[in-house]
Amino acid sequence: MEREEFMQSPPQISRRAFLKKGAVLAGSLLASGGLAGSYASYIEPKWYEFTRINLSFERLPNNFHGLKLLQFSDLHLGHHLNLQDLEHIVSLINHEKADIVTFTGDLFDSQITEDPASTSKLLASLEAPLGKWAVLGNHDKLNKTNHTLSILQEGGFQMLLNAFKKISYKGQTIQIAGVEDKLTGNPDITMTLQGANTQMFTLLLSHCPDFADEAAALPIDLQLSGHSHGGQVRLPVVGALFTPLQAKNYVMGLYEVPDSKMLVYTNRGIGTTFLPFRFLCRPEITVITLQKRKP
Repeated sequence: MEREEFMQSPPQISRRAFLKKGAVLAGSLLASGGLAGSYASYIEPKWYEFTRINLSFERLPNNFHGLKLLQFSDLHLGHHLNLQDLEHIVSLINHEKADIVTFTGDLFDSQITEDPASTSKLLASLEAPLGKWAVLGNHDKLNKTNHTLSILQEGGFQMLLNAFKKISYKGQTIQIAGVEDKLTGNPDITMTLQGANTQMFTLLLSHCPDFADEAAALPIDLQLSGHSHGGQVRLPVVGALFTPLQAKNYVMGLYEVPDSKMLVYTNRGIGTTFLPFRFLCRPEITVITLQKRKP
């Protein structure tokens, strides 16, 4: 198993500075003859990448060995991503025949611009025999309504808002938990896992990846997150041009939380926000094959 090294946080810049730098980059790309600009605007944002990794865990029940866990995140519908795109994404996900499907927040960019019933219908067509599970992201609350929650629920997702559930398969069980978004809610990992079995394999969904530094105090095996978009725009050597608050320590890929046994995987997301392009940071769907590790 290949693991990404722990990355130091890049210098923090404001959203205004990010947009200014992004505009400069966009202008540079377009001025380079249009090829790079067209790539960043029209090709890479729809060039979906499947990241496939095998992760082994000592606490994973034997019967869960070999099961497929799929994660997608940050669709940002309405910001250069529409229902036709979502239909294609659903088809790609279903082709994977995953056992468990997770969504780690930001269904819409700000306002609900796509038809709610049609959105739910497409989400409902996602197939996962051991359940579809989700948490909300910070953009899901920008319109100050709970419509996103109901759209996901109508789409067959079980929402985990500071709560945990059990997933059973062939007589054995794991726990899946989810917390509220760190930026717009009140995530409480202690309350979330109240009544949980501390000896049981536990998967945590948190929109913000840096919540792992709090969650690692409890016996959690793997946290899945999004929010960062991997920076969305990355430059050689420099890396991410910008990462949002609560996505500074775990920007993209797989990490080990320092001084713990907990792993974090930060998905680069599918959609875009603020700036309608991606550069050296393709949209991502993650497929994790769970494996039992012998003591």
